[in-house]
Amino acid sequence: MRWKLLFILFLMSLASATPEIYFQHEKIQPEETILATINTSGEFQGEIKESQIKFLEGRKEVFFESNIFYYNNTYYFYSYTTRPGNFTLKISNILYKEGQELTSKNIEKDFTIKEERILNEETNKTETKILEIKPGFVKSSTTPKIKITNKGDTTFNVSYLEKEITINPLKSSTIEYAPDEEFTHLEISTYKDFRIPINYLSAIKPIIKKTHLKSKPKHLVAEANENSEKKEIITLYNLEDENITIQKIISSLDFISVKSFEEIKAREVKNLTIIISPEKTGHATGNITVYFIEDEIEEQLIIPLSLFILPKGTTLENISKSEETCKDLKGNICNYEEICDSKTTFTKGNELCCLGKCIPKEKDDEDESGYGWLIGILIIVGLGGGAYFLYKKSKKVKGTTPDEKIKQTTEKYSKRLSGNLKRN
Repeated sequence: MRWKLLFILFLMSLASATPEIYFQHEKIQPEETILATINTSGEFQGEIKESQIKFLEGRKEVFFESNIFYYNNTYYFYSYTTRPGNFTLKISNILYKEGQELTSKNIEKDFTIKEERILNEETNKTETKILEIKPGFVKSSTTPKIKITNKGDTTFNVSYLEKEITINPLKSSTIEYAPDEEFTHLEISTYKDFRIPINYLSAIKPIIKKTHLKSKPKHLVAEANENSEKKEIITLYNLEDENITIQKIISSLDFISVKSFEEIKAREVKNLTIIISPEKTGHATGNITVYFIEDEIEEQLIIPLSLFILPKGTTLENISKSEETCKDLKGNICNYEEICDSKTTFTKGNELCCLGKCIPKEKDDEDESGYGWLIGILIIVGLGGGAYFLYKKSKKVKGTTPDEKIKQTTEKYSKRLSGNLKRN
């Protein structure tokens, strides 16, 4: 009996790593903001992109505006609802890792949007209380601002940050909140309690002075493959009327190198090339810091990094999950010197199975150029030897000139004539 219990607990521990989506509220009204998180007890291994998120009404795909961002192994998600109905939120191909095993998962969440009417005993009429929150999270280096709007047909109170305000139907109010921490939640209490994630990037380093050097993107999120080199571009803008001197540009991650430059001229735009060369899979966070001189004062521009390192030769687009073995799928398991020429899937037992053919990896240009000189010499030697052979042969076998041909014919005729005279 004890071993059965341990086995059940073991299975539960395995299942716990599967990514799950959690709504703050299961009851949702039209024009109310959905706030949710996506969690795993393992580790996310890939960025969840907007293209992976779909809303379905039955089998039909429908549109709801939404957004998602990642922080500290949790994805934060929001969506604006517009109409009642029964819907499914589907997020496909989520890569995650538990221990040393990498796998992929599709998750779905069924939800209903329905208006709730409450009886007001004083007026003996039914009313609706609906709060729209825009945006559903804030990720910014400037002071976070959140707009809350009463989308119902009755007045209600809203409490936040030890304040309380009253919002009339179809009226709005803006909340400004600059926390001391890099990440926190803004608590809003009304007919429901809402927790809005705040990722305040400027809390990483207090801003002493507003500088004129800006970057796009402000926060780089990218994917790369282990043991491969990838380039990413960060655009730097000098909004100043004077030149900005760059002292140095440093990455806090040892597998990232940066091609620096000395100056950005007034009103100039320059591309900063970063080279990502990771050796291990996983999620890595860090910063690129640009040290520069503006108005004779040393300043810093910090660009946060969020990098997902995938196994070499894999991307989010060509990975799926199957409950069958690679043998059942009639696929192939490629070795480290090969890559798959088609889609790959994680099969039963977490094998990375190629559904096409395993083909040799392309050789590096350096390897090819390393032997190119030798091949060139062999070709030259071969051509030279062939030419010498033909030359010697032509010396041995000479062509017959016209005079020699006449002489040979005369000699043959004389021999025949002398033979006839002897017989007579």
